[in-house]
Amino acid sequence: MGRMLLLLWVATTLVAVCGCQHYEFRVIKPTAAAHSLGKEPITIPQEPLEYRLSKPNHHVAMRIINPTDDPVTLLSAKSYVVDPAGETHPLRGRTIAPHSYVGIFLPPLPRVYSTGPYGGIGPGFGYDPFFVSARFGAPYYPYSGFYDPFFYTPLVPSYQVITPYDWQWKEGQARVRLEYERTGKNFVHDFIFEKRRMK
Repeated sequence: MGRMLLLLWVATTLVAVCGCQHYEFRVIKPTAAAHSLGKEPITIPQEPLEYRLSKPNHHVAMRIINPTDDPVTLLSAKSYVVDPAGETHPLRGRTIAPHSYVGIFLPPLPRVYSTGPYGGIGPGFGYDPFFVSARFGAPYYPYSGFYDPFFYTPLVPSYQVITPYDWQWKEGQARVRLEYERTGKNFVHDFIFEKRRMK
């Protein structure tokens, strides 16, 4: 019981200390769409695609919508993100089916590997040591040992897997280049996002 109270006190202190710093995310490019991001998505049309952008927590959520009748492929070898420190990171390629969408988080949500057995009660049901809460539908993969810490904290030893796709975003500008292929022709969409501390 004493350990739980200590963990709750630490969590409350961290929220109080970290909660004082608020950050704003802005679209810088395309300039015609320059806008602050919030929880409600904004729509930016970029022919032939459409982007819906929002800011859940400390990430930019980008939904790439393909309203056409043709599949559109995001080319991994020609698409990248340049983080505020100037380092280039690859983006995973994927095909967007007609009248469908894919989602990207900037920076990517961290992936954590669990070194022990699953600490919950059956797949999709977990225990949070800070708030003693059970959550359904957490993206945990019991056969591989992977879960998404954005939703759930495990009770077993774990570590974060760092790949070239992963990067940190404290403040500054991130440049995104997205190159696509549609019916044998390539096209490019460029974005610049800024994260800055609010006064």
